[in-house]
Amino acid sequence: MSTNRMVSPVFSCLLRWTVPVLAACWLAGCITSSKPPEPVIQPLPVVDPNPFGPVVGEDGRCKGAPSIDLANLKTRTSDTALVGISECELVALKGEPLSVQSGSSPTAKRETTILYMEATGKAVYLFANNQMVRVVRGNAQ
Repeated sequence: MSTNRMVSPVFSCLLRWTVPVLAACWLAGCITSSKPPEPVIQPLPVVDPNPFGPVVGEDGRCKGAPSIDLANLKTRTSDTALVGISECELVALKGEPLSVQSGSSPTAKRETTILYMEATGKAVYLFANNQMVRVVRGNAQ
């Protein structure tokens, strides 16, 4: 004698969807249990803070360690002979300036004016990208 048991339709529907859902959860657990790849760290490029070499700061002092041949500089007596020297070379030759102003322009990334009071009056030394381009002199009064 066999007894037929009737299975309720709700239980049948539950059973039909439970097994695939549990299998999917089990497989998903297997897939996500692996470690994520390690991030690749790229080094940042080194940027030279001053591409023009040692320069004179607003305080009138040379920033950096320039290699200056002072004996060679002292042989340059005219303003035209000084054209092309660096800011630090001028400070090594003339001493501490009265003022230093730096900025930039469309023609140069660094423009600097260095002011000295000399026996003949004021002298303004103009630099573009750490190279002297000209001297402007005023008369003593």
